[in-house]
Amino acid sequence: MQSLILLFPLLSFITIGLFGRRIGDFASGVINAGAGILSFIVALITMLSMKGPEDIVFYKFLPLSNTSVDIGIYIDKLSISTTVTVTFVASVIFVYAIGYMRYLFGNWTFKFFAYFSLFLFSMLLILLGDSLILMFFGWEGVGLASYLLIGYFHEEKFATKASLEAFVMNRIGDWSFILGIIYTFWLFGTLSLPKLFENASYVPGITLATLLLFGGAVGKSGQIPLHTWLPNAMAGPTPVSALLHAATMVAAGVYMVARLYPIFSLSSTTLSYITITGVVTMLFAALVATVHDDIKKIIAFSTMSQLAIMFTALGMGFPTAAMFHLTTHAFFKALLFLAAGAVITGLHHHTQNIFEMGGLKKYMPVTFGAFMIGALALSGFPPFAGYFSKDAIVSSIMDKNTLVATLILIASLLTAYYITREAFVVFLGEGHYHEEPHEVEPVMSFPMLILSFLSLMGGFLLWNYFSYMNSPIEAPSSFIAHSIYGIIVAILGISLSYLLYVKKFVDPNTLYELFKPIHTLMKSQFYTEYIYHNIIAKGYLVISRLVYKAVDRIIIDGFVNGVAKVFMILVRFVWEFIDIRFIDIILHKIVIWTFSFGRKLKIIQSGYLNQYIFVILLGIVIILGLIIKGMRL
Repeated sequence: MQSLILLFPLLSFITIGLFGRRIGDFASGVINAGAGILSFIVALITMLSMKGPEDIVFYKFLPLSNTSVDIGIYIDKLSISTTVTVTFVASVIFVYAIGYMRYLFGNWTFKFFAYFSLFLFSMLLILLGDSLILMFFGWEGVGLASYLLIGYFHEEKFATKASLEAFVMNRIGDWSFILGIIYTFWLFGTLSLPKLFENASYVPGITLATLLLFGGAVGKSGQIPLHTWLPNAMAGPTPVSALLHAATMVAAGVYMVARLYPIFSLSSTTLSYITITGVVTMLFAALVATVHDDIKKIIAFSTMSQLAIMFTALGMGFPTAAMFHLTTHAFFKALLFLAAGAVITGLHHHTQNIFEMGGLKKYMPVTFGAFMIGALALSGFPPFAGYFSKDAIVSSIMDKNTLVATLILIASLLTAYYITREAFVVFLGEGHYHEEPHEVEPVMSFPMLILSFLSLMGGFLLWNYFSYMNSPIEAPSSFIAHSIYGIIVAILGISLSYLLYVKKFVDPNTLYELFKPIHTLMKSQFYTEYIYHNIIAKGYLVISRLVYKAVDRIIIDGFVNGVAKVFMILVRFVWEFIDIRFIDIILHKIVIWTFSFGRKLKIIQSGYLNQYIFVILLGIVIILGLIIKGMRL
């Protein structure tokens, strides 16, 4: 039965891909959502009935001398609980997408839903695959689906550029990942996850293997230095952004490290590197988000920052806390994106700049409530879900490394500031619109209400989750007492944005003029995007052109053309001195000799009958003479 979790999205992809044009866009959306819901139901039943880890092998592929690459699924508490979260959030987003994409029905929109199903199937392959090979297949499938979905508006140049950037950045990480897989196989002699976990013990070279594997996570989860694709991926439709950031692609990197944690934990060097990457990325992304003005990009930078907090927890040795934050983050991050999509829909897709909005609270009360719940959850404000999951990380790390915990609190302060800044600017204040905004239809608002409930109440699953994972955690009273720092920074961040953008305690424009260089620095992502696009990418093109001219045109083409000239000289020599002066002369001589000989033989063939008779008689006389001469002897 467990295989049905994978089978439903796969069948949905095939069905919509083959027959979507006939069954129509709406029916394709229903099939896509139905497949996600069925997968969620089967995953939930599996989780509730599971008695222990189970490795289900479907087919033994590529049998080797002492091992084989199996095709199957591995179900344990980590994989099935994450699968339940992913299938649930994806299903909610799929339902929402039917309403969001309605304005494009009739334009081959069934392809969009087919890509969605492919996306979910690939992600489930990452979660449930029982070997690194299957995980890699899912890894690449997610990359392909994201490329197709980010560039879905392929007639827009910015969308095609964003999808290409995501594709290239992820391929860089994927090369690291596949090299890590090969090296892991070299070290352990197997790619089977259960066997890897059984044989996980320190071996020389494990640091390099885990660093290579982590390189794949850096690319897939948009961590520094492979981060620029993630905010630019907002070029795709909003449900795509929600799916990428909440339940599938970017979460894959965190899950992969948590999945392979028995191996990663063998190298303290790798864990330190993961921690450093996480700390740098979370502060970087949080600072950048404070100055951006695109409603979706702000949330995208928030994803980078929150994933970095999860990586920090993994590096510090707290995988359960990281995975619980990934679970709650899926709820409120999906909610924020769906609310942002509702705003864009309510404004008739005219703008995504938050400073061109304002006062939407009175036009879109449901969306306002949903966005505020998501914003408060992301801020870590109690009792919303983010408060429990983020502070579980902070309180765990606080006793081990105060500096890292303090840096997470600083990032949390910035998070509370920028996400409530976005909420206040979009929904409060004055708004002037040529076309009146409107609330979205129920097929879009109902998914937001479900996610709002989970963003509000999901954090209370903290103790259940840790108990289910057999991981120790503080008692509720101790946890609340230790989370005082998190509550303080959340209040500070929210208050700061409220004073600046609601009460106008200080004019934001005055602050902008005062700190313009710093604002420019942060908005340009500390010039990393400029460096990547204008120095590395363009530099690569310049070097490619130079190599093309110097190596291809001058050296290779010069060599080929030189060989051709030498060959032509040789051919001309052969033609002039051998063919014409030798072979032709011989042939001509033979012809002349043959002609001369023929002329001499022509006497025999005179055509006169009397000459023929004379020759016959002469021959007879000669023969008779010889006979007579022979008889005398």
